[in-house]
Amino acid sequence: MNADMSALRPRMMSVAYRMLGSVADAEDAVQDAFLRFQSAHDVTSPEGFLVKTTTRRCIDQLRSCRRRQNYIGPWVPEPIDTKHEPSQGALGESLSQAFLVLLERLSPTERAAFLLRTVFDYEYSEIADILGKNEVHIRQIVSRANSRVLQDLPRFRPTPAAAENLAERFVAACREGNIELVEQLLTEDVEVHSDGGGKVSAARVVIRGRQRAARFLTGVFHTKRRNYEMQPANVNGDPGVVFTLHDTVAQVVSLRIDETVKAVFMSLNPDKLASWSIAKIL
Repeated sequence: MNADMSALRPRMMSVAYRMLGSVADAEDAVQDAFLRFQSAHDVTSPEGFLVKTTTRRCIDQLRSCRRRQNYIGPWVPEPIDTKHEPSQGALGESLSQAFLVLLERLSPTERAAFLLRTVFDYEYSEIADILGKNEVHIRQIVSRANSRVLQDLPRFRPTPAAAENLAERFVAACREGNIELVEQLLTEDVEVHSDGGGKVSAARVVIRGRQRAARFLTGVFHTKRRNYEMQPANVNGDPGVVFTLHDTVAQVVSLRIDETVKAVFMSLNPDKLASWSIAKIL
């Protein structure tokens, strides 16, 4: 693969990861696209070919994959270490685990059209070509997806410094087992998504509500992970922490912060921790 083609790989991974929420699956989709490109003839736009092939491969995978329907407990997108690769605007927002969970409401085609338009800024005509539909239909799909996703995005986003400050206070309160203070730092409708995938112990349902969430989180931070090392992290663009034991990552936590903590995403499934601090997604 020449240097020009290698430069397109991050773009393809950005699309594929947001479509699939899995680094390994995204890599498979991108690799397949490059293999098809090598055997293709009369390609006038390598980027156009690769975007189309990657996107369609992701759509096919989402349609055929039943892992999420049969998944044990809540499903959380694979966490990505973004400490050294901060993204701003729509690109950064679309990397958050909260945003990727919202995308689960959409069909595979809706997800592709929505991401290509609102995140990657493709023209409607280009998306129509990628998805094999007419432009009018694409506009309708994007509009429908917008109404199902954008309405639940936070209207207020704190500055990174403010979010990190609140996250530090929140994590300290959880670590101390101070349930009352933890409650004060949670929104009333907070959600805790704990993803063990049936491989390790985790909550089998999404925990909702300030009091239940506070008790659960202090139980994890103060009791269950008491003897684990804990390091601050930037997870999918949001503040978080990483728990390790004997240099092995056991759990990655990200905090979705509005004015206080609105959602907590806990990744425990070892399959989703293998690429932590290695995978680079923009």
